[in-house]
Amino acid sequence: MKARHHLIFFILIASCAILLFFSSELLLPEEIKKLVFRSPQIDTIGHFIGFFILTWLVSSILQLSLFSSLFTLNFYAALSELGQYYLGFRNAEFSDFFADIAGIALYIFLKYTYLRYKVFTLKRIIKIKQITRVKQSQ
Repeated sequence: MKARHHLIFFILIASCAILLFFSSELLLPEEIKKLVFRSPQIDTIGHFIGFFILTWLVSSILQLSLFSSLFTLNFYAALSELGQYYLGFRNAEFSDFFADIAGIALYIFLKYTYLRYKVFTLKRIIKIKQITRVKQSQ
């Protein structure tokens, strides 16, 4: 059952990414397309997507809480950019660090929203069952 949720979530994310890519290619003005898709800053988009998926994997495989995942992966993002600063062939950029944090934050926001929706739905189901029991007992 849990594997099915992960598969559905992965398909949803992949579908959204494909839809955004193709819709942006067709609907965006030329200036924005040149800025986003032809820019050397495409690496920043890779950081965002990579840390989104990394947060998903850490949350799913290691079963860390959302709070622990947030701080652990933010620390890892800071260390990875700091490490790139000392490498000769890589550049440390604040935009990459902020993209890392944004990817982590988006996953945690989506997961938290999903969990809140799940709790809301369960409470609603319990309330409906209680109402039907009361009606049946009368």
